[in-house]
Amino acid sequence: MHSDWPIRLISIELILPNEQYIEARVLEVIESISSSDRWTTPIVLEHRSLAVMDGHHRLAAAKRLKLSRVPCVMLDYTQVTVEARRVGYSVDGEEIVKRARTRMLYPPKTTRHIFAHALPACDLDLSILKLAT
Repeated sequence: MHSDWPIRLISIELILPNEQYIEARVLEVIESISSSDRWTTPIVLEHRSLAVMDGHHRLAAAKRLKLSRVPCVMLDYTQVTVEARRVGYSVDGEEIVKRARTRMLYPPKTTRHIFAHALPACDLDLSILKLAT
């Protein structure tokens, strides 16, 4: 765990996706979370905009599970390297945040965010995440 990256509970309504998701993967994530009744991996957000850096499938799963908030790590693009996974796309932090704010989503798995440190682990009971924010 990287101590400089605290986990915060963030309202799902505030989080801005910037990529579409793959339905089959969302169903896998829902099954994994539901079977354990635990949330174990934080979603990574750009700290000012709350645009998703990592965790679009987890976010979609959380919405379907009717969670009100999710554990998140807040970073900025000085702490993260980003690259395009798809041919024909050029990505950078500014463009990713712009797409999140305007809801002009990239296709699934267009961006790859590379973190200098491993994300902190979490282990939260889903009942905590269903509480009103």
